[in-house]
Amino acid sequence: MPFSRSSHMRDKKSNVAIVTDSAVAFSAEQIDELGIFVARMEITIDGVTLIDGAKMELSGFYSNLAASESVPTTSAPKPAEYLAQIQQASEVSNNVLCVTVSAKLSAAHDAATVGAEMAVDQNPDLNIRVFDSGTAASSQALIVSAAARAANAGKSLEEVEAKASKVAKNVRLIAMLDTLRFIHRSGRVPKIAFWATSVLNIKPVMEFSVGKIGGIARPRSTKKALSRVRKEMARDLSGKKAHINVIHADAYENAESIRDWANQNFDCAELFVTQFHPFMGAHTGPGLVGASWWAE
Repeated sequence: MPFSRSSHMRDKKSNVAIVTDSAVAFSAEQIDELGIFVARMEITIDGVTLIDGAKMELSGFYSNLAASESVPTTSAPKPAEYLAQIQQASEVSNNVLCVTVSAKLSAAHDAATVGAEMAVDQNPDLNIRVFDSGTAASSQALIVSAAARAANAGKSLEEVEAKASKVAKNVRLIAMLDTLRFIHRSGRVPKIAFWATSVLNIKPVMEFSVGKIGGIARPRSTKKALSRVRKEMARDLSGKKAHINVIHADAYENAESIRDWANQNFDCAELFVTQFHPFMGAHTGPGLVGASWWAE
């Protein structure tokens, strides 16, 4: 079943309705507050396929991943899933913006495009645009949040898409990896690099942003790695209106420490904590902690 929605959101009319996928990792309360529609991703681990959703079906994913010897697989929402969410969104507005995970990372964009075409075939009056966020997970969540707030403020489809585009160009995701074990297991890191990092207890700090994907530091402790994350945040956000999504992969205490620090040091228009979605976390493993952010 699709995510449930409260009656007041179902009855609400807007100039633009927003559809996305569950890689944003929003809670049921956030989904309801923003008034968005969410297509569900699928994760398979140890032969069991879990369909993601706001009911926290994946809440125990990282503990299962740590104990598993198999490499999990992830699947984008199917076109029929996007179609179902777009149909629900069309009950709110004939103007729909669908924000997807980067087309370079997932088949979600293609699936959403097919679902949108199916929806228009059924409802020719529907005006829908599929927007490639160029990002994923917590950065995608901030893009969706900005688009939803613009839509709820009565902006046009063109204005809402422009807002999404602006945030997509400016949002950054910086995170510390607790281990390279899971990236190595997926075949993305050579054995020698995994071995060296493990022996030296290096906690790589990575960036996952548009045009910037890769390592930015190799500190030799969690404390130093988190300090580097905070340094990057301060460089971008000090003295500005900040939008921050703190993320973690079963590392809640470290995430809360970043959230508390950010709340004390920045003028936050938006500050919340989400789990790093298994769509990416299946390859980075438990212990990851960091944040996505952009500044007005």
